[in-house]
Amino acid sequence: MSNTAIRIIYVEDDLNLSMVVKDFLIMKDYIVYHFDNAEDLIKNWDKLDADICLLDIMLPKMDGYQLAKFIKNHDNNIPIVFLSAKNQINDKIQGLKIGADDYITKPFSTLELDLRIKAIIKRIDKQPLENRKKNQKIKLGNIIYDEKDFLIITHSKKVKLTKKENQLLKILITNKNNIVTRNELLEKIWGEVNHLNSRSMDVYLSKIRKLLVEEPNIAIINYHSTGFKLDTSKLDNN
Repeated sequence: MSNTAIRIIYVEDDLNLSMVVKDFLIMKDYIVYHFDNAEDLIKNWDKLDADICLLDIMLPKMDGYQLAKFIKNHDNNIPIVFLSAKNQINDKIQGLKIGADDYITKPFSTLELDLRIKAIIKRIDKQPLENRKKNQKIKLGNIIYDEKDFLIITHSKKVKLTKKENQLLKILITNKNNIVTRNELLEKIWGEVNHLNSRSMDVYLSKIRKLLVEEPNIAIINYHSTGFKLDTSKLDNN
């Protein structure tokens, strides 16, 4: 994976430090999405597609630990690196318990940061193919699903999916011709089962159905009060 393919979410409220780090990373050909608070990242989460997250811990309102839990609830595979002035061993242990891949203490060298990022990405690239299915393009009759780039491609158009649409479709395709329960989808993607999230999921599924109409041999079937199934049996039998 080249640097140009690596997209970084960077959350840091120290504007002077963030400017230095962001400029350095851009100079190294990374794509950087910078936020100075957790709340703005969460609001924009569905619009982003990143390969790694760099998080400060001492953020206003929601701290980096809480933000990391949100990120892991929504994408358990994305690597997280904490960049923090909190240098006690207990702070590092807490970060690693949450699921962080690395913990770098401030002040740090930007060159060291670059090397740490490359080491994490290299490790991901060396994972077995079955653990990197997000790099696949899956053909479903007249439709191609590109999970890595959040795309549905048909003969007539190419449509960009939101993050949640992408997550929903990925799970349904992975479990095609099998029912995935409503609660399982809510827990994996929204992190919580409640009425508001359930309504939100129905809206996303409705949008996905409209994108799949160019292939009449597949359908998302709703099993009332149970869950959903991506039915490809007609396609598979042709």
